[in-house]
Amino acid sequence: MLRTSVSKRNLQLISLSLLLGLAVVTAALRSKAAAQSDEGVPFSGTLTVQFVASQICALGDTNCHACASANNFYVEAQGIGDTSLGTQFVEVLKCFDPNGFGGLGSYAGTLMTTAPNGKDSLTWAYSGQNTTLADFYGFGPFDGTLTIAGGTGKFEGAHGSASFTAASGPTLTAGPSPIQYAGTAFYSVHGKVVLPAGIR
Repeated sequence: MLRTSVSKRNLQLISLSLLLGLAVVTAALRSKAAAQSDEGVPFSGTLTVQFVASQICALGDTNCHACASANNFYVEAQGIGDTSLGTQFVEVLKCFDPNGFGGLGSYAGTLMTTAPNGKDSLTWAYSGQNTTLADFYGFGPFDGTLTIAGGTGKFEGAHGSASFTAASGPTLTAGPSPIQYAGTAFYSVHGKVVLPAGIR
């Protein structure tokens, strides 16, 4: 009888120890997963856009008017990107200050990436600068940073940042005025994005 009760007690202690051990391991795994989620997932992409730079603004476009009134150029660019989040439509709205960054030129604005469904998008704050003057033929490199300012659809609540390296091709005079230019730019983007739970 005594041996049976001691065996039951030992069995209960062993079972309790196993349950506690399992709870500790589960908590550690959850903590590690949460830490990885907080660190974000790598984000990368290549973006190709066609742009127009202008000092002529659409009626009611306050961002363009604020940029052009400082004798800068308002740039709108649209294109497509192949990213680690899938194919994305790209829209850049930025102000180009030709005298910024020591006379090489600087940019400030937003970049929006939108999934083909039109619902899932990320809006990034955009800051950049030309790294050298354009060459004789009009090709020039520029770089900068992107910081997520908001998201919609499945990207609502996302945050993160990235850096980009880019190159612009020669510009051509466009539109009804010599103060409108058109060209193409190519971006390589790398960073980390923290996505809402369950999104990869």
